[in-house]
Amino acid sequence: MYEPDDLFVVETPAWHVEPTGTSISCIDYSQDGALVAFSNQLGTISVASSYDGDVKRTLEQANSTYPITGLRFHPSEDSLLLSTSRDGTILLYNLPRSEVVNRQRHLGSNLLSMNIDSFGEVFAIACADGSIRIYDLENLQRTKALVKMTAKTATTQTINIYSLVFHPEDSNVIIAAGWSDKVIIWDIRTGNPERSIAGPHVRGPALDIHNDLILAGSSRDKKQLELFDYGTAKKIRDVSIDQTLANGSISINAAKIARNGMDIIAGGVINSGGGPLGSGGPGGGSVVQAFDFTHGKCFGQTPQMQGAVTAAAVSPFGSGFVVGTEAGELACHMVRLKPT
Repeated sequence: MYEPDDLFVVETPAWHVEPTGTSISCIDYSQDGALVAFSNQLGTISVASSYDGDVKRTLEQANSTYPITGLRFHPSEDSLLLSTSRDGTILLYNLPRSEVVNRQRHLGSNLLSMNIDSFGEVFAIACADGSIRIYDLENLQRTKALVKMTAKTATTQTINIYSLVFHPEDSNVIIAAGWSDKVIIWDIRTGNPERSIAGPHVRGPALDIHNDLILAGSSRDKKQLELFDYGTAKKIRDVSIDQTLANGSISINAAKIARNGMDIIAGGVINSGGGPLGSGGPGGGSVVQAFDFTHGKCFGQTPQMQGAVTAAAVSPFGSGFVVGTEAGELACHMVRLKPT
């Protein structure tokens, strides 16, 4: 791996999509890093080249016009893309044919987030009632429901889950976070939480795991990026925001680790000290910073964008990242080696 001092973020975007007014809540890279999927129009998905932003596929359907809350390329079948919408619509697309090949509908509560396990066997949806539902990816049939019960009342605890990930080596483990200021580690086999991490205030897709280190990004002005040990749930270290570079604190809404473990990207709203947390303050804006995963050192930042950062994805090789905002703006930035 490279040293953090060897890397920098190219400030000029490799490509850019103008704001549409529809918030972007999910972005995903294909397994080879060649394609990026995103949605900045209700019910419509764009699949673009990660190199120049040229749209290769526009996926439209008549099943739902609600915001798309989850997008994932299939881990092993390049032709498949899974999407979920807020109203419970679940669609599996064949990309070469630009058509829906399977569909399902979750009833009872809105869908907030979705993720696929690394083997392409199952996927999980986070529901607005605080539950997590597990589905078989081959036929889109539900196989399990994970519901956290309170000890005193034995009733469902209402928790909005805004981010969830599978353990990359064990599809029986799901890590989820939301407004409860906890990260919960679930075992699908028992249907119970095995342990939890208190503290992180996750309010978007700001949860990830690499080499048994859990990254949690929090919407607050201190300790926004933290790494925890998966086995013990103990905190390992902070990843410090470069406040000098940002000209203020950054309230993190989205965070991601490159699959090869080269870098972390994290984005949110700058609080310059003149307003409430997340307001941006006078002269504030929305930016993404990039960090070396091994040392946690910031090596670059994007220019300010319109609206709060709401989603981000990093290429599998850590060589670039794409960020989206609540205004529907999208930008791709490259990570490069400094010239010698």
